[in-house]
Amino acid sequence: MKMKIYIQPVIIIALIMVYGFVSCSKEIEYDEAKNKEYWRRVSPVDSIDVTHTWQLVTSRNYQFTVNANVGAQRLEIYNADPITSAEAEMMGRTFVKEGQQLTLSVSVPSTLTTLFAALIDKDGTYTVTSFSATERVIDFSSPTATQQQPRSTTPRIMAYTYCYEENFPAAGDFDYNDLVIRIGLERTGQKQMDVHLTLLAVGASGQIAGAIRLVGYRYQDIDSIVAKDGKTLNVNVPKLSYGLIESDDILQKGRNGEAVLNLFVDAHWAMDTEIETINDDFTRKKYNVKRSFTDQYEQTYAKDADYTIYFKNDNGLNNFTQEMIDPFIVTYYMANRIETHLDEFKNAQVFYNYDNLEFKTLPWALKIPTSYFQYPLEGYQIGFRKHAKDGTASMDGAYMIEGHSFGEWVENHKNSLDWYNYPLENQVW
Repeated sequence: MKMKIYIQPVIIIALIMVYGFVSCSKEIEYDEAKNKEYWRRVSPVDSIDVTHTWQLVTSRNYQFTVNANVGAQRLEIYNADPITSAEAEMMGRTFVKEGQQLTLSVSVPSTLTTLFAALIDKDGTYTVTSFSATERVIDFSSPTATQQQPRSTTPRIMAYTYCYEENFPAAGDFDYNDLVIRIGLERTGQKQMDVHLTLLAVGASGQIAGAIRLVGYRYQDIDSIVAKDGKTLNVNVPKLSYGLIESDDILQKGRNGEAVLNLFVDAHWAMDTEIETINDDFTRKKYNVKRSFTDQYEQTYAKDADYTIYFKNDNGLNNFTQEMIDPFIVTYYMANRIETHLDEFKNAQVFYNYDNLEFKTLPWALKIPTSYFQYPLEGYQIGFRKHAKDGTASMDGAYMIEGHSFGEWVENHKNSLDWYNYPLENQVW
């Protein structure tokens, strides 16, 4: 099937990859049949579930009544017992009053079956109860609730790993290490949310900028966004790096009025601010994607930044989960600016207007519900699974363990939901 794509004069995008041609016209011929065939050949998985949403988590709502005579000030949800487990991570928090009835939403990984809720008083004493991830109403008065002395350590925040391919709208090499970041959310006040960012790896050869759209929030809904200790990942950035995101302003306004958090205007610079510049330009290397050193590759510490978002009111903050953020990257494609989003936000077009692919492909971005995800090394696909004529499947790649493989998850979104816990150690960072 052939169709015509009409594109804004500011940006001319050819979605034809190998088969396409670029001209000065605003109208580009796009052959969908040829592109489907192209993707069939280059895709590492030959059967993609057409119903796939690429989700490894479900946003769930839990109803609570805050017990009397406990003196609770906060309610928190954990993935393990926060009293007995040093590995427990906080998934959600709200601020409460005695006798209050409320609903708190959290993003629950598909592999997690049991959660823990805690009421915490001013002295840090925890009243904890466990419950099934599929329950809706949670009762702290049940016999399973326990009350313990104050914790001696600060609870960790459950963070997610986001992995990107830089080549949108062209096919990538499917190692998902062109940009790797970790993001954790922490409610720190009635009207404030902290965003904990870690830049882990940059495996791209071209410039990448990064930002987070606050889904459902307008620019005017935000009072301000402040970096902790004034520390951002935009320090002394060369002027030539401001082509993708044009300023250091932490709070940005999307073209449709959305609130956007500016993470970095240039990921390579953010990883290594000691790079030597020549005429405001510098040589880009790849960071933390290869174990051996060459001229092209470097190893360095991950870079952190923490931001506090001050909302003008607290409406909806009890429902603010990882599904309420849209972390995306901005890259150049044929001298035009393109955004790469998670599949559920692929039509967001926050800063720039362009056309999207309509047929089913592997996504250019993955959201992994753990801060410990071991992304593939440069040169290793995340997972390969293709079938011979007799139906037998051949598997390879960083996540290829039978029954727990990336390829099986791609084939059927109900299978291998734990694939990200089964890496081949010699193929991952």
